[in-house]
Amino acid sequence: MKQRRTFPLIPVLLALFALLTLLTLLQSSPTAPPPLPTTAPTLDVTPMPTGMLLRVFPDLTALDIQAIRLQNLQSDLSFTIARGANGVWTAPGRQGTLDTSAASAIARTFVLLPYARSINITSGTDLSLYGFAGTPRLLFQLVLTDGTGHVVAVGSQTPDGAAYFALVDERDEVYMLERGPVDFLNGYIQSAPIS
Repeated sequence: MKQRRTFPLIPVLLALFALLTLLTLLQSSPTAPPPLPTTAPTLDVTPMPTGMLLRVFPDLTALDIQAIRLQNLQSDLSFTIARGANGVWTAPGRQGTLDTSAASAIARTFVLLPYARSINITSGTDLSLYGFAGTPRLLFQLVLTDGTGHVVAVGSQTPDGAAYFALVDERDEVYMLERGPVDFLNGYIQSAPIS
């Protein structure tokens, strides 16, 4: 009878288990943190894509507006609307009946008043380049229900004619207001919606 030689299975399994444990520990050990940058990050100043409009008054709602005065300072014409005690729009000092849907459209225009971009005003900024050498072309004034207000002074058109330059309140920016809403508001100065 031939005696078989048996291979010790337990030491081999223990060695295999130790090897797998070691590999698992090596793979799960934290890696070294990435090196810190040696230069300061740069600010991305990519121009805003066309078609994206921002609101001049992003927190304003139509119900926040108590009164609106639209003035064309070149023709010396103005038009004022105000909410009565019952919340309905009226045209103080005007004879006739105000078209309240037109008054609501004027208020909504200010709520949504869009601009494409703005230019920071610095100590070297020449405001006459934007139509503010003397009197602005148009002046829009809002009185809010909390007693505060806003003023928008409209200067000249942009070179491409798609927008108007404007100053808003005491902000240190020249806004490029979209032409459509400004012309819409100016139309009500020229022809008040009163029958």
